[in-house]
Amino acid sequence: MESERCRLAPVMSSRSPGPPPSSAPASLQVRTADFRNTLALVWQASPRHAATFVLTSLLSSILPAATLWVGKLLLDAVAHAGAGGASYTRLLQLLGLQVGLTVVGGLLSTVQGAARELLGDALQHRTSRSILEKASGLPVEAFERAETYDQLQQAYREVGSRPLGVATQLVGLASALVTLASVGALLARLGWAVLPLVLLAALPGVWVSNKFGVEGYRMLRRQTHDARVQNYLGSVLTSDALVKEVRLFGFEPYLLSRWREYYLGFRRQLEDVVRRRSGWTFAAALFSALLVGLASALVLRRAAGGGLTVGDFSLFVLGLAQVQGQVGNVLNGVSGIYQNLLYMRNLFGFLELPARDLNSGEEWQGPIHSIEFQDVGFRYPLTERDVLRGVSFRVERGQALALVGENGAGKTTLVKLLTRLFEPTGGRILLNGQDAALFSPRSVQREMSSIFQDFGQYQMSAGENVAVAQTGRMDDEPGIGQAVDRAGAAFVETLPEGLQTPLGRLFQGGQQLSGGQWQRLALARLYFRGASVLVFDEPTAALDARAEFDTIEALRRETRDRITVLISHRFSTVRLADRIVVLEGGKITESGTHGELLALGGRYAQLYELQARGYAEEERQKAEG
Repeated sequence: MESERCRLAPVMSSRSPGPPPSSAPASLQVRTADFRNTLALVWQASPRHAATFVLTSLLSSILPAATLWVGKLLLDAVAHAGAGGASYTRLLQLLGLQVGLTVVGGLLSTVQGAARELLGDALQHRTSRSILEKASGLPVEAFERAETYDQLQQAYREVGSRPLGVATQLVGLASALVTLASVGALLARLGWAVLPLVLLAALPGVWVSNKFGVEGYRMLRRQTHDARVQNYLGSVLTSDALVKEVRLFGFEPYLLSRWREYYLGFRRQLEDVVRRRSGWTFAAALFSALLVGLASALVLRRAAGGGLTVGDFSLFVLGLAQVQGQVGNVLNGVSGIYQNLLYMRNLFGFLELPARDLNSGEEWQGPIHSIEFQDVGFRYPLTERDVLRGVSFRVERGQALALVGENGAGKTTLVKLLTRLFEPTGGRILLNGQDAALFSPRSVQREMSSIFQDFGQYQMSAGENVAVAQTGRMDDEPGIGQAVDRAGAAFVETLPEGLQTPLGRLFQGGQQLSGGQWQRLALARLYFRGASVLVFDEPTAALDARAEFDTIEALRRETRDRITVLISHRFSTVRLADRIVVLEGGKITESGTHGELLALGGRYAQLYELQARGYAEEERQKAEG
């Protein structure tokens, strides 16, 4: 169970269990569907290797009984040879047959192992790809819920072993039944009570294994939330982005103590399970030993009466281990399949999340000349609070619209609706007078380019950081260079390999940038796309005064033949907009030009006055200093 638990803090927790099973009737239906889907997943991953694995496994399952029987015949022949009853040729024939069975078994085992390994690799690739494809199709709002990350982590846990485990255990179950039937038939010759006693002796250990396997799953399932918190605390302690602040405030001991608290909570549960499992395991072993002893006594009694040959007794001793092992394999196979399907529900549960088809709808053609919000509202799924209510405005080509409001007013949500990352739950959005819902989000988004406040810092080359905005032009170095120039990212020329320089600290040779430099690249990414709608969410937040001025001048140029939507807390930036919308509590409370809103004397004027007063105070202090 130690291998199931994280020690430090990987991104994907190794002890993020899945959701609880559903009610009994539904559970059976769900498990049956999961079983079929798992086998389909395995087969589709690599039909050739799956078929090879099944065939070699079933052929191998016949060999134990054949080997036992040939071994019995060989021992009996040796015994007869001592009394002059068997020829040397007969002994060599039996020996050759035994060696041949060993060679065939080795060949089958080799082919089986190779097929299993290649099947496992193909299956891991297919499962990982399915998870990534599903994640790519989830609506953006799904990533704003903690439950989605729980399900994503739980799905990733099952990539490595669970699907192959179900297939392997099913094939193993079939093989064990074949071996058990063939070896059991041989043991039945030794007395009517021998086989039942041997079979019963194998049951207690299997019961204990199944009982605590399910209990271990439930324990891990209860740890999902705690494991995520523990992993987060570990990531804070090892984050290059947070190390300065953690060191400065010196709260490493606090983080370590909290990390250890979660570990100790898991440890207490683990110790309880291990203690009880050990007790039950010993009791099962004792009971099994008594039953095996009784079966052995019956065989010895028959041998004492002259009813068994040496080969028969050898068959009993070796067959005893075979039968017990195969009974264990059968029952463990059943319970193992059941337990693996519990975990597979994590994977299928994630793959069954409702996805959003970004290509569904008509294809949008041409630039966007006007955008109109008509009584638009938005509410996150499974919540009761409206983030936006009754939002209406219109902006046309060549105009710039600024969104102003305090944090949480709904500005970024409005931008996500505008860019089709979200869909409104009320009202509608018109593009060139047509309902945006009629068109595929992906085709509309091709006419939009944005820089968000939490812009991406991609651990790729400088050129790739720009070109990902339009991946079909990855090799367009002149276009990338023009976008870099428009964004004022002249620092790219000073990098060791120019546009080919890898960025960030994640990979060897990467060059780390300042926040302002990363933001310049994000602006270049926006310009590279050449869209008819540009969205700026705090475009100057990480820039110094000079860079901010240059960026604002560039924004003025960009608004001439495009629609520009701007979010900023800096009124020096907001003033360039043709129209300013003030949001409070998800509603538009004021709308107009900078001058009109100042004359109105409302919330915008108050915010502007506060910021202007702050700038004036700074200038006074500088002059006095």
